[in-house]
Amino acid sequence: MKDRVILCAVITLHSTMVWANICSFFLIPFLEPWYVAAPIMSLILLLTFSRVLDCPLTTLENYYRKKLGMRRIGGFVGHYFIKPWRRLWARREKAA
Repeated sequence: MKDRVILCAVITLHSTMVWANICSFFLIPFLEPWYVAAPIMSLILLLTFSRVLDCPLTTLENYYRKKLGMRRIGGFVGHYFIKPWRRLWARREKAA
């Protein structure tokens, strides 16, 4: 039970961080000068799309998923945002 609560907390925190980064990427150019905004936006893009860098929150989530007997995920955004969207899209196309 404790591990499941921790897993839910990690997923919630991770989701919050993803949305904060997305919002920051679009707000920073208006709130900071270009010489501050450009490196921050570059870092956000690097962390978002890098296949080499492993997110520590994904690693932590995979640890608790393994403890609970669940499958490991490859990436947070792909698992929780992209795959459900694709499944929904496939159902819509099948229904039409």
